[in-house]
Amino acid sequence: MQQQKNKKKKFQKHQRSGQQQAQSDFLYSGFLITCDKNREREAVKEGYQIIEQYVEQIYPQESQKHEKLLEQNTNTKGVVKMLYNFDTKVKCVIFIRINTQEFPTIDVDELSRIILSDVYDKSQQVARYIYRMIPIQYVFRATLEEFKKHAEFLVNKHFQLDRPHPWFLIFKTRYTDKINKQQVLSILQGLIEPLHYQDWQEPEFVFFVEVNGAIMYINILPKYHVFREYSIRKGGQPVLDTDIPERKNNFVDKVVKKVRCQNEQEVKNAISIQDPNSDFQKKEFFEEQDVDLL
Repeated sequence: MQQQKNKKKKFQKHQRSGQQQAQSDFLYSGFLITCDKNREREAVKEGYQIIEQYVEQIYPQESQKHEKLLEQNTNTKGVVKMLYNFDTKVKCVIFIRINTQEFPTIDVDELSRIILSDVYDKSQQVARYIYRMIPIQYVFRATLEEFKKHAEFLVNKHFQLDRPHPWFLIFKTRYTDKINKQQVLSILQGLIEPLHYQDWQEPEFVFFVEVNGAIMYINILPKYHVFREYSIRKGGQPVLDTDIPERKNNFVDKVVKKVRCQNEQEVKNAISIQDPNSDFQKKEFFEEQDVDLL
């Protein structure tokens, strides 16, 4: 009798896992969210509030439709929602997917652009528990064939042949070793025209790829470094050109030479510095010299 119960449990376990694999074949779009440790539940609620707030501003018709669905959802079975919490099985990583079948006009890229403009241009406080909020266009089973198919759609949408577009790949993987960065990069190099070159310092587009177990999340993100990796935490400010000091164009620089000595008086132009990576103040002595770089 006990053996029959164990067999039944094993059968139900495999059946549930098979259902999850079948559901993951559907395409999803939404937001990949990172949050503080042990704050996943609060981050989910905050993500719902942020998305619903901006959907009400940008897509008022979809917001009204969402309110009507909430009034009709009196029964717990078969409840239709606009947002769903997709289990990533990774700590501090959340994915909120949008019901694109009922709300097809909602564009995650447009939502993200307006949210980031409020954070960086208007300096508004948007989130408390959420750190990054990355828009994702395609979520699917992590296979190279599926990646090539959906990556081609993104490349044709963003990369035009009128001018070169510098780009860069950001690849992250967790709990799997079936797909590596070199495989993904080789596929992208075959899809993107040689006119567009790779530039990791100032890319116009960042091809974002994240693999969590058997699920892959991809999208093309503009201004990735300007928006500090799509951080929406209060206090994040874009990097401005005025923040970088101008370098004098006189071809003469100050070269600091370290000198070993026992007596401070033996060193000319002694400089006391503090190591920013340490908790205590460290004193070293240097000697400045003018050196012609030519």
